[in-house]
Amino acid sequence: MKETMGQIIRRLRKERNLTQEELAEQLGVTFQAVSKWENDTGMPDISQVVPIAHVFGVSTDVLFGTFGTNDTEEVWKIINYAQSLLSRPLTAANLLEKYYALQEGLKLYPNNTVLLLHCLETGIALSYPENEELYDAEHAEEIYRECIRYADLMISYSQNVSDIMRAHMIMVSLHSAYGNFEKANFHAEQFPHRADFNIHVMYAYYTHWKKDYERESQSCQYGFLHYLEGMLNINVRLAKSYMLQEKYKDAASVLETSIELIRCIFKDNEVLPPIHHREHGDLYALLAEIYLKAGDSDKALSYLEKMVNYDLNDYATIDSNTKTKTPLLNLIPHGLYRKRIDRYQNLVTKLTDPRFDSLRINERYQMLINLVNE
Repeated sequence: MKETMGQIIRRLRKERNLTQEELAEQLGVTFQAVSKWENDTGMPDISQVVPIAHVFGVSTDVLFGTFGTNDTEEVWKIINYAQSLLSRPLTAANLLEKYYALQEGLKLYPNNTVLLLHCLETGIALSYPENEELYDAEHAEEIYRECIRYADLMISYSQNVSDIMRAHMIMVSLHSAYGNFEKANFHAEQFPHRADFNIHVMYAYYTHWKKDYERESQSCQYGFLHYLEGMLNINVRLAKSYMLQEKYKDAASVLETSIELIRCIFKDNEVLPPIHHREHGDLYALLAEIYLKAGDSDKALSYLEKMVNYDLNDYATIDSNTKTKTPLLNLIPHGLYRKRIDRYQNLVTKLTDPRFDSLRINERYQMLINLVNE
């Protein structure tokens, strides 16, 4: 059954956590007028439709109910257009353009969970302070506030558990970064105590009983890859936590163990996959930073040399024919050896990061700079 304008106004008001009095104040009308609209005992004057749409951040078509919220083809046109605004290398400025384009899409499809998730993902990239390359200090606070609303809508409307958990995860990250620890704790408590039951493990259960053992094996491998990626990410965070506590020996041990684990898993391959390229930093660059803080510049330079050697030599040999040989992961057709440097930091950016400024007069460091610039 199609919503009336009154029902649409009530829904949009509640989604934005506004009382009837607050909405009335913004529109310059009485709250009794708003109540009549929502109860379908009265209609807004035609001159009020545009201001109402402006308050809610939607188009007037949404108020009239002429735009749906699940028009898949149109939504993907909006997302693809927003994505086309990005450039290489990625900058905060063109990411902000993408964000604004997605917001325009939400004016037409205010509850579309696909658009909401894209807004959230783009919003956290711009507003999370530790995301130094893309953090937009000028707009960050405003974007953070907007992401709270997008997350609430996602949690309310999505039927996909993964998307809901991603919304909670973004809220944990952003609320924590902006000092709203009570809210961050609330979202953190929505996560299960066990993280070993994901979609791949569920596939493994039912394919086993279907006697589809090949698919069961593949599902197990995808599950293992999920845990491996998760382990590497949490180890980076653990190492950074140790580093902030000036426990440099422990920090280095965590990352060196992670690299050894990668070597052990892929011991049958001549080239290791680039999974040490993490969203929160290249493991070799992080180790160099740790040893530099510990006062061991020789060890720091050794890890920078390993980073440069991998990116210039081993990485260059990877192509679409490079496959993993370990029976832990050999049924996964793609992903392990995909090119990731462009997605994260390129070699020049990693090597010339200000954290390595103290090495600039070092001959070994200068040799690496020259090698990269050749």
